[in-house]
Amino acid sequence: MIFTIQSRNEKFLEKIYNKSMKELDDFFGLNWKRNKPKIFLVKDRESINKLRGEKTEEWIVGWVNNSNIFVLDKDTYEKESYHTYSDIEYFRLIKHELAHVFTQVYSGIFNGAIKPDWLWEGVAIYLSDQNKTKNKPNQLKEFLQHYSQDNKNSSVYKESGFAIEFLVKNFGKQKLLRLIKSLKDIDSEEKFAKKFKETYGFELNYKNFQKPSKK
Repeated sequence: MIFTIQSRNEKFLEKIYNKSMKELDDFFGLNWKRNKPKIFLVKDRESINKLRGEKTEEWIVGWVNNSNIFVLDKDTYEKESYHTYSDIEYFRLIKHELAHVFTQVYSGIFNGAIKPDWLWEGVAIYLSDQNKTKNKPNQLKEFLQHYSQDNKNSSVYKESGFAIEFLVKNFGKQKLLRLIKSLKDIDSEEKFAKKFKETYGFELNYKNFQKPSKK
């Protein structure tokens, strides 16, 4: 398969990129100066499918490959997906994918999927302010089922961002960053649950995501 690549100067996208990089750098504290992520704009669904090597659902509009970011071009955003385009939504999409790259760098995991998937997606959703476009559930009761990216589906996006929001607002970002840093040495759901308890002082279950633990 052959693809044509060319640089593109667009002030709007540059502004999105620079603002996102600064805000994410402030959160992660990486002081990222060299070999920054590159963004590739993909024109249509056919190209997305060929780049990913699979037939994709219309909700998929962005992904990361190492430190490179691929997103559906804003000019064909509505035509090639079921999403409605707006400048703020596109900004949040770019920032979401950049947050994934920051998570990879901070955790030191570049080969293979970062688990749990609810943490991987939740961090990106929270940091890109995509929670603001979602209806917050009265009770979190689904996100923990998304540990692996096997058979990944759109339901992982429903609660994961709110789970991360709960952790950051009630316990600060440093514990979350410590948890992300530890992921490189975790190879099972059981080990993650143990590390989570070590980090936060309470069991990883839905009940403990309803209100801050008193422990």
